[in-house]
Amino acid sequence: MKLLKYVFVFLLITLLSCSSDDDNNVEEQQADAIANRESSCENVIGYTGLYWDFANALPITGLTQVPVIQNPGDQFIHSQLPLLGFTIPQGFTAFEITDPQTQAIGVNVFRDDDQVLFRWIPNSFILQNIPSQDIIAGEINAMFSFYGFEGTPDVLCTEFKEQVFAGIPMEFNARLLRFDGRIAQVWVITTYVAGGTSVTVSVTTASENEYNAQVINTFLPLNYQLYVNPDGGIIDNDMDGFDILRDPDDNDPSVP
Repeated sequence: MKLLKYVFVFLLITLLSCSSDDDNNVEEQQADAIANRESSCENVIGYTGLYWDFANALPITGLTQVPVIQNPGDQFIHSQLPLLGFTIPQGFTAFEITDPQTQAIGVNVFRDDDQVLFRWIPNSFILQNIPSQDIIAGEINAMFSFYGFEGTPDVLCTEFKEQVFAGIPMEFNARLLRFDGRIAQVWVITTYVAGGTSVTVSVTTASENEYNAQVINTFLPLNYQLYVNPDGGIIDNDMDGFDILRDPDDNDPSVP
């Protein structure tokens, strides 16, 4: 799946034209340019819309600097998968996800007041074919339960894509939601391989009045650390030609 690949190429090409001598001025110009930026989701603008476009592999115009953690804190390294590691912001805590039953390996990064969440599961495996609709519904319901929400959310945008990559069926399913004064972006990729379903999950949420700030200061910097190698391409840990977003197991070159 070409999700995000050309986004980073565009970003890095743009960065080459930017001066590093006046970072503060560039940051201000970027913020001004993006504040009213329209997106493919007609219900949101600014960084919220930019992050939706980012998830949907659309050009993230207006982003002129590589997003980095401005207040770096602890370094997270997964005990079962050291390649899953990144620097988190101060005031945040990373909680390792390991589930032998589903082979899930991932991380939940919470701000210490629990009001900001970045959830990333690059891979888990279910021993049956499960539609992406069921997977994303489970993630959304778990998030609602955590925040004690029992109402009906405003669905700001949805996206669903199917494709076959190298003979392997895949689905991309995404939601942008507003609930109880919060914004949440949830997407899943399901890859249907022999014997079951490989699943990738991304969940981000924060209060509506700070979601834009969390996109540029937390969510995008964490995404960038996770996906991009020093050359600007999408990470392919096992060097099998399938990047981390398309590979059911990016640590085993025999899969797929």
